[in-house]
Amino acid sequence: MVNAVYDHIIAIVVICVMFVGAVVVLPTLSVANIKAVDQQQLRNIALNLFNTMLLDTGEPINWGSIDPFNISMITRFGLASARDSTLYLLDPNKVQRLIKGNPLGELPYNAVKELLGLQGYEFTFKITPPFNVTNLDGTKIDSMHPPITLIGSTLRYAVKVSYLDGRPIPNALVEATVYYTTKDAFFILRSSASTDSLGRCIQNVTLNNQSNDIRSIIVIFRVTVANVATMVVTYTSSLVRIADINLVGETIILTRTKDTPSDNVWIVNATYITGNGDLKYLFNASAKNDKRYQLNTGAKRMWNGTYIGLSYYDPVCFVLNFWAVDSNGKGRSEIVIAGPFQNTMGYAVFDYGNSLLGYGSVRFQRSVIISGMTYIAELWLWKESP
Repeated sequence: MVNAVYDHIIAIVVICVMFVGAVVVLPTLSVANIKAVDQQQLRNIALNLFNTMLLDTGEPINWGSIDPFNISMITRFGLASARDSTLYLLDPNKVQRLIKGNPLGELPYNAVKELLGLQGYEFTFKITPPFNVTNLDGTKIDSMHPPITLIGSTLRYAVKVSYLDGRPIPNALVEATVYYTTKDAFFILRSSASTDSLGRCIQNVTLNNQSNDIRSIIVIFRVTVANVATMVVTYTSSLVRIADINLVGETIILTRTKDTPSDNVWIVNATYITGNGDLKYLFNASAKNDKRYQLNTGAKRMWNGTYIGLSYYDPVCFVLNFWAVDSNGKGRSEIVIAGPFQNTMGYAVFDYGNSLLGYGSVRFQRSVIISGMTYIAELWLWKESP
C-alpha cells in the first residue's frame, strides 16, 4: 500500500517536471524555429532580388543610355546588358546611373526600392574590384596621395597589389600608360612590370622633357592577376579638372566642374583604353583651335560627340588633351583629363543604398563583367525596423 502511494507521488512529480519543462522549453524552440524560418525567407528574398538586379535588363532595356535621363520612364529595374545574352554581364550605362553625383542624372535609392517592390526592406549594393591596388604602405590611392612622383625628368610610380584580405600578390602584371603635357606638346608612354614577392611594383620612367616644362601627368594602371584585371586612374595633385567626361551609349558628353575656366578651350585629341588594355585614338583635331572641338564653357554641357560603334570596344577610360589658357593667364598650355567622372581617382567602384546594415542582414556575392572587366557585386538585405 505504501509503495503504491510512493509510486503515485513519483508519477505526479515526473508529470509536473515534464509539464514545467514543456512550458519553458517549447516557447524557446518555437521562437528559434520562427527565427530560422524568417532568416531563410530573407535569404530567399535577397537571392531573388540579387538575380533580378544582375540578370534582368529592366524596362526599357536601354534605360541607362537614354539622354536626357528621366526617372519616370523606368518601369522595371535591372542592370543586365541587352546587347549580349551572357549571364552577369552588366550594362555600364545602367551602372553609372547608380553613382551618386552623376552630372547627367542618377537613379535614387528610394526609386529603385519602389521599382523592385521592396517595401519593408533595406539594402546595400556594392561593386568592388577583385583585388586591391594601393600605395606601397597600403593606404588608399586618392587625389592627395597619388602613387606617382616626378624627380627631375624621371617619373617614379610605386603601387602594392593585394588580395581583398590584405595578402600580397606576387607576379601581378602592372601595365602603366603615362600621359603628360608640356606647354606645347602631348606625350604618351607605356611601361609594364610585375610585382615582387611582397606585392610591390616600383618603376622609373624617363620623360622626354625637363621637369620645369611638364604641365600635367596622368597614369592609368591596368593590373592583371590570373587573367583578371582591374584599372586605377591616378594623377598629380596639381592637375586641374577642366571638365568631367561622361559616356552615354555612343556619345561622349563633357560637363562643367568647379575648375572649368571661362576662357576659350579646345580639345586637341582624345584616346581611350579598352577593357583588354588596348590604347586607341578616338580623334585628332586638325588644328589646336578647331571649332568642332571648342567647348562652350558657359554651359553645363560644354561639348558632345557621338561615335557609332564605340561601345563595342568596351572603353573603360578616356583621356582628353586640351589647349587652354593656363592658370596665370599667360600664353597657352596643354591639360589632360581622364574619365568617365567616377574613374578619376582609384577604382570605378561604389556603394549604393542604405549604409547602415540592419540586424539579421544577409549577404550575397558574385563576379560580374562590366566593359570587359571583372568586378565583385555584393548585396546586403535586411528588414526595416518595426
